[in-house]
Amino acid sequence: MKANEKSIQNKVMPHTLKILNGLWAIPFVLFIRLLKPIHLIKFSVLRSNRLGDWVLDTAQLKLTPEKKIHRLVWFKEPCSNSFWAKIVKRNLKISQWAESPYYWNWKIPGGDEHNEVFLKDRDTEGLMEKDNSKHRFSFSEEENVNANSWLKSKGWSEGQPFVCIIVRDSAYLKSSNLVEKIDWSYHSYRDTNINDYLPAMEWLTDQGIYVFRMGKVMEKPLVTKNKKIIDYAFLEDKSDFLDIWLFANCNLCISTGTGPDFVSDFWRRPLLYLNYIPIGNAVSWSNSMSIPKNLYWKKSGKELSLKEHLKFTSYHNIENSPDIGQRDLSKEEILVSVKECWKFLSGSSKLTDEEKILNKKFWKIIKTQPEYRNQHRWIHPLARVGMSWLKNKEATFLR
Repeated sequence: MKANEKSIQNKVMPHTLKILNGLWAIPFVLFIRLLKPIHLIKFSVLRSNRLGDWVLDTAQLKLTPEKKIHRLVWFKEPCSNSFWAKIVKRNLKISQWAESPYYWNWKIPGGDEHNEVFLKDRDTEGLMEKDNSKHRFSFSEEENVNANSWLKSKGWSEGQPFVCIIVRDSAYLKSSNLVEKIDWSYHSYRDTNINDYLPAMEWLTDQGIYVFRMGKVMEKPLVTKNKKIIDYAFLEDKSDFLDIWLFANCNLCISTGTGPDFVSDFWRRPLLYLNYIPIGNAVSWSNSMSIPKNLYWKKSGKELSLKEHLKFTSYHNIENSPDIGQRDLSKEEILVSVKECWKFLSGSSKLTDEEKILNKKFWKIIKTQPEYRNQHRWIHPLARVGMSWLKNKEATFLR
């Protein structure tokens, strides 16, 4: 059995209920196995303990129906976001009762083909963009009214743009009872300091833009007196509903690549990824701008080229690497990149011919990585690397 299936089984229903449900689930499991030569039925579980995985898996499930397979889809409750659960249930055919046959199919040998942890958290075919109208979930009129009322209570005015920013730290994985209790520190190399982003947030507010610092559970609050910068992650009136609605309706989502930004991706909002590593896994299927952390060789002090990023960081623990050091983007690099992205989105600047050539070169190198077909395939016309950052690194980064 795959590791993901084992982790799901560690969290399913109480033992006594498993036994009682076995009275009907076991015969059902045996029946669907008999049907296999005629029609394959799968008990498919969506990963619901981490919002990013759940959102993209849901999108891919909706967009990639398979005629020869019938899926009985379920997800574990409690889950990472109760409102997303509500949205999923009202837009997809969900069979929560399938948890019992999933369990007994796992217990009875010979049924591996009927159990599935649905894992499709990269839109490698660009289906969300190409089939935009097919996958889009909508909010009710009442939900939109409630969200707008909440925004106005924070000083926001109707029609005023707002940006969501989420900067990864380790608080959620450390505290959530929905994820396995293991040492998650091997992910810590992706963490950055939220206060490094404050100058960029201040600049956005100077443009008349509200900024919401997002997060379910975060380690430390922002240090700011700017009333247009809302530290939503530490508000008492935050909610699972607003977690989704704000990401879905923002004018730009700024992220370090931590999962909830995929809500913005799902609703086709523009994305800016800062301090994003490994860069070989960049979100290529969306209107996105990506800039990695500054990685360097400890021995020589020289920064890694893109080819070295792809070769040495895709599947390695950068945090504990004896050879590779990392420097987060500076406050100035973040500020300049946010300015570049916002001006591009607002139409006040465009890529020059030189920048288009540099961007093509970036993706050409990305295409050389062995995992390219599994990671990308279709690349959005507006997927790009940050030019302000790249031009300072071009001689070494694209060599």
